[in-house]
Amino acid sequence: MKLSKLFHVLGAVVGWVGVIALLSAWLAGENGMMFGFTQTHLFIDAAILVLIAIWMQLATMHHMKLEKKGEII
Repeated sequence: MKLSKLFHVLGAVVGWVGVIALLSAWLAGENGMMFGFTQTHLFIDAAILVLIAIWMQLATMHHMKLEKKGEII
C-alpha cells in the first residue's frame, strides 16, 4: 500500500472523529458531559483532531508528489 493512500485514509478517519467530537461538545451543553468528557474537553479534542487531519492530508499531497517523481519513501 502506498503511503499517500494510507495517509489519506487515516486523515479522513481522524477528521470524522474530530467532527463527532465537535457535535458531541455541542450536544453536551454548557455544564454537561458526553461519553464521560466535559464540553471543554470535547472542544479541545475536536480542534486537535481536525488539525491532525489537515496535517495528514498535507502529508498525502506531499507523498503523492514524491510518488509521481519516483522518489517513493
